[in-house]
Amino acid sequence: MVFGLFEKTPLLDESSVEWLYDAYAWSLTQFGSEYFYQKTILVEPTDKHFPGKANDSQSMAELILAKVKQYAGVDAWPCRLVDHNQASYDINQLPALPELLDMKSENPNDTSALVLLYEPMQVRNPVVMIANFSHLIAHHMGYLASEKPPCDEDQWFHMAELVAIFMGFGLMLANTASPYRGGGCARCVSPLLERKGHLSEDEVAYALAIFSVLKSVPDKSVIKHLKKSLIPLYKRAVGEIRTDERCVKMLKAIHSNPFFRGVE
Repeated sequence: MVFGLFEKTPLLDESSVEWLYDAYAWSLTQFGSEYFYQKTILVEPTDKHFPGKANDSQSMAELILAKVKQYAGVDAWPCRLVDHNQASYDINQLPALPELLDMKSENPNDTSALVLLYEPMQVRNPVVMIANFSHLIAHHMGYLASEKPPCDEDQWFHMAELVAIFMGFGLMLANTASPYRGGGCARCVSPLLERKGHLSEDEVAYALAIFSVLKSVPDKSVIKHLKKSLIPLYKRAVGEIRTDERCVKMLKAIHSNPFFRGVE
Protein backbone atom coordinates (compact mmCIF):
# COMPACT_ATOMS: atom_id res chain seq x y z
CA MET A 1 0.00 0.00 0.00
CA VAL A 2 1.13 3.54 -0.76
CA PHE A 3 0.46 4.70 2.78
CA GLY A 4 2.70 1.96 4.20
CA LEU A 5 5.81 2.81 2.19
CA PHE A 6 7.48 4.70 5.02
CA GLU A 7 6.49 2.44 7.91
CA LYS A 8 9.49 1.14 9.80
CA THR A 9 10.26 -2.54 9.57
CA PRO A 10 10.58 -4.18 13.02
CA LEU A 11 14.15 -4.78 14.13
CA LEU A 12 13.51 -8.52 14.53
CA ASP A 13 10.93 -10.90 13.13
CA GLU A 14 8.03 -11.86 15.37
CA SER A 15 9.32 -15.32 16.25
CA SER A 16 12.70 -13.95 17.36
CA VAL A 17 11.07 -11.35 19.59
CA GLU A 18 8.76 -13.98 21.07
CA TRP A 19 11.77 -16.20 21.84
CA LEU A 20 13.59 -13.36 23.61
CA TYR A 21 10.55 -12.67 25.81
CA ASP A 22 10.19 -16.39 26.54
CA ALA A 23 13.89 -16.57 27.42
CA TYR A 24 13.55 -13.64 29.81
CA ALA A 25 10.47 -15.21 31.40
CA TRP A 26 12.42 -18.45 31.92
CA SER A 27 15.41 -16.58 33.38
CA LEU A 28 13.24 -14.55 35.76
CA THR A 29 11.55 -17.74 36.95
CA GLN A 30 14.69 -19.84 37.29
CA PHE A 31 17.23 -17.32 38.55
CA GLY A 32 15.13 -14.97 40.61
CA SER A 33 12.93 -12.02 39.69
CA GLU A 34 13.43 -10.63 43.19
CA TYR A 35 17.19 -10.69 42.79
CA PHE A 36 16.92 -9.22 39.28
CA TYR A 37 14.88 -6.20 40.35
CA GLN A 38 16.58 -5.59 43.68
CA LYS A 39 20.25 -6.34 43.05
CA THR A 40 21.12 -6.83 39.39
CA ILE A 41 22.82 -3.80 37.86
CA LEU A 42 23.87 -2.76 34.38
CA VAL A 43 27.54 -3.69 34.55
CA GLU A 44 29.73 -1.14 32.82
CA PRO A 45 33.09 -1.75 31.11
CA THR A 46 34.83 0.79 33.33
CA ASP A 47 37.46 0.96 36.07
CA LYS A 48 34.65 1.83 38.47
CA HIS A 49 33.05 -1.60 38.00
CA PHE A 50 36.31 -3.46 37.42
CA PRO A 51 38.93 -1.82 39.65
CA GLY A 52 42.38 -3.17 40.43
CA LYS A 53 45.54 -4.23 38.65
CA ALA A 54 47.76 -7.30 38.74
CA ASN A 55 51.27 -8.20 37.65
CA ASP A 56 50.43 -11.27 35.58
CA SER A 57 47.66 -12.63 33.35
CA GLN A 58 46.46 -15.26 35.81
CA SER A 59 46.03 -12.75 38.65
CA MET A 60 44.34 -10.22 36.36
CA ALA A 61 41.94 -12.85 35.06
CA GLU A 62 41.13 -13.84 38.64
CA LEU A 63 40.36 -10.21 39.52
CA ILE A 64 38.00 -9.95 36.56
CA LEU A 65 36.30 -13.26 37.33
CA ALA A 66 35.78 -12.24 40.97
CA LYS A 67 33.91 -9.10 39.88
CA VAL A 68 31.87 -11.04 37.30
CA LYS A 69 30.84 -13.52 40.01
CA GLN A 70 29.94 -10.65 42.35
CA TYR A 71 27.69 -8.92 39.81
CA ALA A 72 26.14 -12.26 38.82
CA GLY A 73 25.31 -12.95 42.47
CA VAL A 74 27.30 -16.16 42.69
CA ASP A 75 30.25 -15.10 44.88
CA ALA A 76 30.02 -18.36 46.85
CA TRP A 77 30.67 -20.56 43.83
CA PRO A 78 33.99 -22.40 44.19
CA CYS A 79 35.85 -21.63 40.96
CA ARG A 80 39.38 -22.15 39.69
CA LEU A 81 40.77 -20.59 36.52
CA VAL A 82 43.02 -22.69 34.31
CA ASP A 83 44.93 -21.50 31.24
CA HIS A 84 43.40 -23.55 28.42
CA ASN A 85 46.89 -23.99 26.93
CA GLN A 86 47.95 -25.85 30.07
CA ALA A 87 44.81 -27.93 30.67
CA SER A 88 45.80 -31.60 30.78
CA TYR A 89 42.38 -33.13 31.38
CA ASP A 90 38.97 -33.37 29.82
CA ILE A 91 36.90 -30.60 31.40
CA ASN A 92 33.75 -32.53 30.50
CA GLN A 93 34.81 -35.24 32.95
CA LEU A 94 35.00 -32.83 35.91
CA PRO A 95 32.20 -32.60 38.50
CA ALA A 96 29.28 -30.38 37.43
CA LEU A 97 28.29 -27.36 39.48
CA PRO A 98 25.36 -28.98 41.38
CA GLU A 99 27.70 -31.73 42.60
CA LEU A 100 30.29 -29.19 43.71
CA LEU A 101 27.73 -27.11 45.58
CA ASP A 102 26.48 -30.26 47.32
CA MET A 103 30.07 -31.05 48.34
CA LYS A 104 30.49 -27.56 49.81
CA SER A 105 27.23 -27.75 51.74
CA GLU A 106 28.14 -31.12 53.23
CA ASN A 107 31.74 -30.14 53.93
CA PRO A 108 32.46 -26.38 54.12
CA ASN A 109 36.20 -27.10 54.02
CA ASP A 110 35.97 -29.01 50.75
CA THR A 111 38.46 -27.55 48.24
CA SER A 112 36.77 -28.85 45.10
CA ALA A 113 36.16 -26.10 42.56
CA LEU A 114 34.46 -25.47 39.26
CA VAL A 115 37.27 -25.37 36.69
CA LEU A 116 36.94 -22.58 34.13
CA LEU A 117 39.28 -22.49 31.15
CA TYR A 118 40.42 -19.09 29.91
CA GLU A 119 42.68 -17.44 27.34
CA PRO A 120 45.44 -15.38 29.07
CA MET A 121 45.85 -13.01 26.10
CA GLN A 122 42.34 -11.69 26.69
CA VAL A 123 43.50 -9.61 29.66
CA ARG A 124 44.61 -7.22 26.88
CA ASN A 125 40.96 -6.98 25.83
CA PRO A 126 39.08 -7.12 29.16
CA VAL A 127 35.67 -6.46 27.55
CA VAL A 128 36.01 -9.78 25.72
CA MET A 129 37.20 -11.54 28.89
CA ILE A 130 34.25 -10.15 30.89
CA ALA A 131 31.82 -11.24 28.17
CA ASN A 132 33.32 -14.72 28.05
CA PHE A 133 33.36 -15.14 31.84
CA SER A 134 29.73 -13.99 32.12
CA HIS A 135 28.80 -16.44 29.36
CA LEU A 136 30.58 -19.23 31.24
CA ILE A 137 28.80 -18.38 34.48
CA ALA A 138 25.46 -18.27 32.65
CA HIS A 139 26.22 -21.65 31.08
CA HIS A 140 26.79 -23.24 34.47
CA MET A 141 23.75 -21.52 35.98
CA GLY A 142 21.74 -23.55 33.51
CA TYR A 143 22.68 -26.69 35.48
CA LEU A 144 20.78 -25.27 38.47
CA ALA A 145 17.55 -24.58 36.59
CA SER A 146 14.59 -26.72 37.57
CA GLU A 147 12.94 -26.40 34.14
CA LYS A 148 14.31 -26.81 30.64
CA PRO A 149 15.02 -23.56 28.78
CA PRO A 150 12.84 -22.52 25.82
CA CYS A 151 15.35 -23.69 23.24
CA ASP A 152 16.68 -26.80 21.56
CA GLU A 153 19.83 -28.38 22.95
CA ASP A 154 21.95 -27.03 20.08
CA GLN A 155 20.77 -23.50 20.91
CA TRP A 156 21.88 -23.56 24.52
CA PHE A 157 24.88 -21.30 23.90
CA HIS A 158 22.48 -18.70 22.45
CA MET A 159 20.37 -19.07 25.58
CA ALA A 160 23.42 -18.73 27.84
CA GLU A 161 24.27 -15.42 26.15
CA LEU A 162 20.75 -14.22 26.89
CA VAL A 163 21.17 -15.25 30.55
CA ALA A 164 24.45 -13.29 30.68
CA ILE A 165 22.61 -10.21 29.41
CA PHE A 166 19.86 -10.86 31.96
CA MET A 167 22.57 -10.90 34.68
CA GLY A 168 23.64 -7.39 33.67
CA PHE A 169 26.50 -7.99 31.23
CA GLY A 170 24.67 -6.84 28.10
CA LEU A 171 27.07 -4.01 27.27
CA MET A 172 30.02 -6.39 27.02
CA LEU A 173 28.01 -8.98 25.09
CA ALA A 174 26.72 -6.29 22.71
CA ASN A 175 30.05 -4.63 22.03
CA THR A 176 31.68 -7.97 21.21
CA ALA A 177 28.75 -9.57 19.37
CA SER A 178 30.36 -8.99 15.98
CA PRO A 179 34.13 -9.28 16.48
CA TYR A 180 36.43 -6.70 14.91
CA ARG A 181 38.62 -8.33 12.28
CA GLY A 182 41.39 -5.76 12.04
CA GLY A 183 40.23 -4.08 8.83
CA GLY A 184 42.29 -5.08 5.82
CA CYS A 185 45.15 -6.48 7.89
CA ALA A 186 44.54 -10.07 8.91
CA ARG A 187 47.41 -9.87 11.43
CA CYS A 188 46.25 -6.67 13.21
CA VAL A 189 44.00 -8.42 15.70
CA SER A 190 44.56 -11.90 17.06
CA PRO A 191 41.51 -14.22 17.04
CA LEU A 192 42.45 -14.99 20.65
CA LEU A 193 41.41 -11.43 21.57
CA GLU A 194 37.98 -11.81 20.03
CA ARG A 195 34.77 -13.45 21.19
CA LYS A 196 32.83 -16.04 19.26
CA GLY A 197 29.25 -14.80 19.55
CA HIS A 198 26.08 -16.80 19.04
CA LEU A 199 23.32 -14.19 19.10
CA SER A 200 23.32 -11.60 16.32
CA GLU A 201 23.98 -7.91 16.99
CA ASP A 202 20.26 -7.19 16.50
CA GLU A 203 19.30 -9.92 18.99
CA VAL A 204 21.83 -8.77 21.59
CA ALA A 205 20.69 -5.13 21.21
CA TYR A 206 17.07 -6.23 21.66
CA ALA A 207 17.87 -8.38 24.70
CA LEU A 208 19.81 -5.49 26.25
CA ALA A 209 16.84 -3.20 25.56
CA ILE A 210 14.48 -5.60 27.37
CA PHE A 211 16.83 -5.48 30.36
CA SER A 212 16.85 -1.68 30.32
CA VAL A 213 13.07 -1.35 30.06
CA LEU A 214 12.45 -3.86 32.87
CA LYS A 215 15.07 -2.19 35.10
CA SER A 216 14.14 1.38 34.05
CA VAL A 217 17.74 2.08 33.02
CA PRO A 218 18.03 5.53 31.37
CA ASP A 219 18.89 5.32 27.68
CA LYS A 220 21.91 7.59 28.09
CA SER A 221 23.41 5.21 30.68
CA VAL A 222 23.47 2.49 28.02
CA ILE A 223 24.23 4.49 24.89
CA LYS A 224 27.37 6.13 26.27
CA HIS A 225 28.99 2.69 26.52
CA LEU A 226 27.73 1.18 23.25
CA LYS A 227 29.77 1.17 20.07
CA LYS A 228 28.29 3.58 17.52
CA SER A 229 26.94 0.96 15.12
CA LEU A 230 24.73 -0.48 17.89
CA ILE A 231 23.14 2.77 19.06
CA PRO A 232 20.43 2.97 16.37
CA LEU A 233 19.63 -0.74 16.86
CA TYR A 234 19.31 -0.26 20.61
CA LYS A 235 17.11 2.83 20.24
CA ARG A 236 14.79 1.03 17.83
CA ALA A 237 14.55 -1.96 20.17
CA VAL A 238 13.73 0.22 23.20
CA GLY A 239 11.02 2.02 21.22
CA GLU A 240 9.42 -1.26 20.13
CA ILE A 241 9.56 -2.77 23.63
CA ARG A 242 8.05 0.27 25.33
CA THR A 243 5.04 0.02 23.04
CA ASP A 244 4.67 -3.72 23.71
CA GLU A 245 2.94 -3.25 27.06
CA ARG A 246 1.40 -6.73 27.17
CA CYS A 247 4.77 -8.56 27.09
CA VAL A 248 6.43 -6.14 29.50
CA LYS A 249 3.57 -6.59 31.98
CA MET A 250 3.82 -10.35 31.58
CA LEU A 251 7.51 -10.29 32.54
CA LYS A 252 6.98 -7.91 35.45
CA ALA A 253 4.27 -10.19 36.84
CA ILE A 254 6.76 -13.03 37.38
CA HIS A 255 7.82 -13.51 41.02
CA SER A 256 10.47 -16.01 42.09
CA ASN A 257 13.44 -16.27 44.42
CA PRO A 258 15.59 -19.38 43.79
CA PHE A 259 17.51 -20.71 46.78
CA PHE A 260 20.97 -20.19 45.31
CA ARG A 261 20.58 -16.45 44.66
CA GLY A 262 18.57 -15.23 47.62
CA VAL A 263 17.88 -11.58 48.38
CA GLU A 264 19.17 -10.34 51.71
